[in-house]
Amino acid sequence: MFLPFSKRSRDWEPIGLELRKLLKLRLDDRLNPWELAPMVGLHVVDPTVAFAALEVGDREHLLGEGKREWSGGVCPHPLPDGKLLCILNPTHSSRRNKITLMEEIVHAHRKHRPSTLVFEEDGLRFRDYDAKQEEEAYGVGAAALLPWQTFFRRVNAGRTIDDLAEDYDVTPHLVGYRIKITGLYAVFRKRQQKGA
Repeated sequence: MFLPFSKRSRDWEPIGLELRKLLKLRLDDRLNPWELAPMVGLHVVDPTVAFAALEVGDREHLLGEGKREWSGGVCPHPLPDGKLLCILNPTHSSRRNKITLMEEIVHAHRKHRPSTLVFEEDGLRFRDYDAKQEEEAYGVGAAALLPWQTFFRRVNAGRTIDDLAEDYDVTPHLVGYRIKITGLYAVFRKRQQKGA
């Protein structure tokens, strides 16, 4: 199997392909995370309904000045049917929400330990953070959305970051991340210089 150049990405690629197989996707098919979510036990909540249940001040904060502080999350306590509730930030674009939802899908699929709030003696609280889990969730999510074999072929053909973002219906930021994390940057730069 032709795998990415970097070790981390080589480890993530088979997991991304495993997730794509749940939807019986070919490598050239776009992955729709909203179709995949129920297959790993996630129920994506309509944010309009979820935010209607909040007090006005909380809703205004999360959708206003606090909107850049969060992208999505999953309630760690399952519903009676075993599914987990997931909410995505409605102020973010659908392309941004794709990778956020893929991260949550990977967390559920890999059975990652949910983060928790930690309370200190002085009353301060913060969310614990498992960097390895978060890195894997983002990396595997990116691998599922932009599978290596088609991604490499398109980069090698000289497609720009914006072209690739359109091809996969994702953000240019995610494309740039995938180019760098797979070890494909030198090839990308060379093809872009050749096309200029």
